[in-house]
Amino acid sequence: MERNISDYRSKLDNTLASPELTNFGTIRTLVKNQILQSLGSQLEEYTENVVEKRSKEMFNFLGMLRSASVSEKSSDESQSGWKIKQDTDEYRVMYREGQQGTPFHTLLVEGYVDGPLDVCLCISCESDLYKRWWPQTAIPTFKVVSSQCVQKVRIGEQISLVRMKVSWPLSSREALVHYFALEYFKDGLIVVLLNTISDLESIDKSTHGFSRDGIPDAEDVVRIDVVGGFALQKVTADRSYFRTIANMDIKLDFVPPAFINFISRQLVGSGFKLYKKEIASVSKGDEKFREALKDPMYTRIQEALYSQNTPLDSPALREQNPEAHENNSAENAFSERKVPGEITEFDDIITNEIIVEEVKIDKANDVTCDEVEQDIRTNNDITEHFGPKIENKVGISPEVRRALGTLEKAISVLRGYNLRKGNSGEENGEELIISLEADETGESNRARVESSVIGSIEASSHELKNKLDNHGSRYS
Repeated sequence: MERNISDYRSKLDNTLASPELTNFGTIRTLVKNQILQSLGSQLEEYTENVVEKRSKEMFNFLGMLRSASVSEKSSDESQSGWKIKQDTDEYRVMYREGQQGTPFHTLLVEGYVDGPLDVCLCISCESDLYKRWWPQTAIPTFKVVSSQCVQKVRIGEQISLVRMKVSWPLSSREALVHYFALEYFKDGLIVVLLNTISDLESIDKSTHGFSRDGIPDAEDVVRIDVVGGFALQKVTADRSYFRTIANMDIKLDFVPPAFINFISRQLVGSGFKLYKKEIASVSKGDEKFREALKDPMYTRIQEALYSQNTPLDSPALREQNPEAHENNSAENAFSERKVPGEITEFDDIITNEIIVEEVKIDKANDVTCDEVEQDIRTNNDITEHFGPKIENKVGISPEVRRALGTLEKAISVLRGYNLRKGNSGEENGEELIISLEADETGESNRARVESSVIGSIEASSHELKNKLDNHGSRYS
């Protein structure tokens, strides 16, 4: 049964409320590991001041994300401060006034989209491509005039400049935004901080983690302040859930309610639809986004969360919790995932589920074509997928290969002979039973041929099983 938006919301709430994401010490460890694994080179430096700064920002933002978890329709809005502006089957929008005496206004948008997490993150973070999907309106005026990344700090961290045209009498607004992504693969979660940079003069690499290189001064434009970000969580292989919160100071002494309603209803609603449309476009092969998806941040997410053959020993997962990895052996990590017919190694887990039409030789015979064919196809799939790599690791012996070849030939002969029989074989449902009974009018030759083929299959099958058992015991 398909789950609904409230289920996805509850899953995110539970993740955000987990002990690891509510403890500052754990957050600091996650942030430090994120920075270390994202360094462009071993020569690149980082400071504890930067780790401390990012950790506090991330800890505070996770608290902001949790603040929405109590704001269901049935809750008391006067206590939470949230006002629901839109609530549909796909997304909801909420608004909250900032703290007394501050110019901030808080906007929250959350919902689900049909796309993998790496694609959703790419569309959200690639500022150079914002103009391709951000909403624009004529009355009142809103349009992204320009958007670009002005500094790539490291993997998962950048600074972008986004300029927007708004309705007269307001002048154009722009935001100088710092992005910082934190990966929490344990629960399929990515959290991205989005904080604007207001004081350029105070920027220092030892405290901020980046320099002023490439960052322009504001000219004939008003720079707004934003504190917030978004969280993305994997729901299924082709569905993700997001929650975005932003505290905004748009540099107005008075913000009319009509303007808030325009942003929270018209602008966000159309933006959500365009966001979904762009995700579908990328899935169909949008070239510019496909090129952007080659960035190491997105490929790392793809490998960690979506690759079917991703080993539990993958670097991305190991770096998130190195202590847990050291305390668990490969045998313990894989023991619960072993199933009959599965080949396991320390670095790779290969699971083959091959469904073929069942072809039985006779009710009294244990040897079936589908069993033999599965052995052959499993071997072929492994060879084609891993190539020389698997041969080097497992070392399939020549005897096993010869046995597989014999089985292939036997099955080919049996199938060809059965086809020539036309409709003489009995078909019952999905099972094709190959008759071995020879009538008394000259079909003894056919019986001898079939008996010979079956004998070859039985002998080869027993030989293959012995070879594979002996071969597999060396790696068990």
